[in-house]
Amino acid sequence: MTILIVGGGWSGLAAAITCVQQGQAVHLIESAKQLGGRARNVPWGDDTIDNGQHLMIGAYERMLAVMQSIGIDTTAVFQRQAMDLTIHDTEYSPLRLSSKAYLPWPLSLAWNLASSAGISAVRQVAKLQSDIKRVLTEEDISVSDWLLLTKQPQRLVRQLWEPLCLATLNTPIAEASAHLLAIVLRDSLGKGKSAADTLIPSQPLGDLFPQMAAKYIQQQGGKISLGTRAKALLVEDEKVTGLVTDDGSQLASDAIIVATTASQSDALLSPHMKVHLPIEYPICTVYLQYAAGIRLKAPMLGMSGTISQWIFDRSEQTPGLMAVVISAPGRHEKMTKKELISCVCKEVHQLFPVMPKQAEQGFVIREKRATFACTVDIEKQRPSHQTDIAGLWLAGDYVANNYPATLEGAIRNGENCAKRMVADLK
Repeated sequence: MTILIVGGGWSGLAAAITCVQQGQAVHLIESAKQLGGRARNVPWGDDTIDNGQHLMIGAYERMLAVMQSIGIDTTAVFQRQAMDLTIHDTEYSPLRLSSKAYLPWPLSLAWNLASSAGISAVRQVAKLQSDIKRVLTEEDISVSDWLLLTKQPQRLVRQLWEPLCLATLNTPIAEASAHLLAIVLRDSLGKGKSAADTLIPSQPLGDLFPQMAAKYIQQQGGKISLGTRAKALLVEDEKVTGLVTDDGSQLASDAIIVATTASQSDALLSPHMKVHLPIEYPICTVYLQYAAGIRLKAPMLGMSGTISQWIFDRSEQTPGLMAVVISAPGRHEKMTKKELISCVCKEVHQLFPVMPKQAEQGFVIREKRATFACTVDIEKQRPSHQTDIAGLWLAGDYVANNYPATLEGAIRNGENCAKRMVADLK
């Protein structure tokens, strides 16, 4: 029997890899013309860029392990750097969250934070960190309510917690789940220096994982069909028997993994079962091409008090290329691409005067449904891998796990779903 996998994002690819490693035949179908989902390649002129920026850290153990299992040398494709985040603001002086110091972790973190924001900021961050265990044992609340309960000062809310919440949960702090942010903080800042390391890809993400994954799956006898959309599931007597594609073809299988976004999964599942459909929020990436010699002081810098939130120096891939990320809904959505590029250029120059006032070229990518919103009590609403329909399983980053919509969460769900399905088949 061949296991059908719907969706060629990182979760679907992880599921396919796990299946073939356990001796199963797989057929993965993807509606797009390329693999990768929300972490895929996009052409821009003569360059290849990422569909969006994905923050990857040393705590992403399963992502790194799956890559290594298919022959990817993660030490070669990632530059691993000690955490060193500086967040620049239009009113406050730069705030630095960094493990770079002569002191051991976590004293290095405290030293750099105190040097940039004062010893009181260290106390407040420690206060929130020490409250993680408590907040995880109680009913979920919003991030803003958690910050109020721990009496976080306005500067830290604006210049640290809000940017981190938007970067990791893609959800405004008034709506965001304190549980999920607490888990992110626990697994990054709370697990030691190496877990907080930043992983900087040396090539576009589509080249880094999807292409290598496809090659591996096919070498193991698996099949991949691009440009093939699943139109409907075939279910008889509460058992899945296959699916119908857009062109009317039928693919028979008693075992199917649906590894698509929440809204795409709902379109397939809703005729047969009810799954909570979450709100989905956008992410906008503004690429700015400067002269080849232009560089930032760090691979990634934060921005607060502006529409722009994070700027990534992608010069390792294309000299002079910067990527500015704007997460969640906001007034930028009403701007034309030209207006947005002009606005972002001005903000970049305002906070980093060494940068030119205007970029040579600009390119805007808007993902209107980039991730599910990590709202309060979202944990109770996320579905499990196994459904009530025999043979039908769910992956994708929305399926229940401890993480928001991250590549690590997607990989974990694909891997865990496949393992449970194969064990059930056996």
